[in-house]
Amino acid sequence: MFQISGDTSEDRFPSIFCFVRDALEQRTSPRLLSFGCSTGDEVFTLRRYMKLAAIDGIDVNPYRIRACRNRLRAQGGDARMSFSVAGSTNHLPDTSYDAIFCMGVLRHGELQEGPAPRCDHLIPFSSVARAVEDFARCLKPGGLLALAHSNFRFADMAIAASFDVAMRAGPDGPLPATPHYGPDNRLLPDAVYRDVVFRKHAIRS
Repeated sequence: MFQISGDTSEDRFPSIFCFVRDALEQRTSPRLLSFGCSTGDEVFTLRRYMKLAAIDGIDVNPYRIRACRNRLRAQGGDARMSFSVAGSTNHLPDTSYDAIFCMGVLRHGELQEGPAPRCDHLIPFSSVARAVEDFARCLKPGGLLALAHSNFRFADMAIAASFDVAMRAGPDGPLPATPHYGPDNRLLPDAVYRDVVFRKHAIRS
């Protein structure tokens, strides 16, 4: 739906995974979602970080999900890990996750070339903003949203008003260089954006 490549690798964002693990340590059995999980490297990595978590992986490509399930079966199964084919979170219940990971998904590789002066012919800002708004619906109050290696800044989205920045990446990582585009779908020249984890506001009585 967004990133066309299924490239992935083990433990790509260790500082983010460590941060989320530590931030959720008071939650006995947190529920996690890996959006755009590809062939499952992120999900299996998250299992190593959070052994008691329930982890769901979704991806729009059925062949990648088949690879995830085959890998899970080869490892002897895991009742608290699941994979399903989906291109959005629209089917998921409200306030159901303690953390959602969307890593290297809200981008399009072809925008890297040049970089392109506009993005809407490949991945419009409005489509990304709608997807992220639905991530927010699926998060529990106080839940964490991890967004990294995106062509868009979370701060530019209206839903950002319902979150606080929980983690900012340092100058040495974990983010590769990537072009950023604004709500008008135009390139933001030389933009650097290092906010990578966001905490949904808790419900106040």
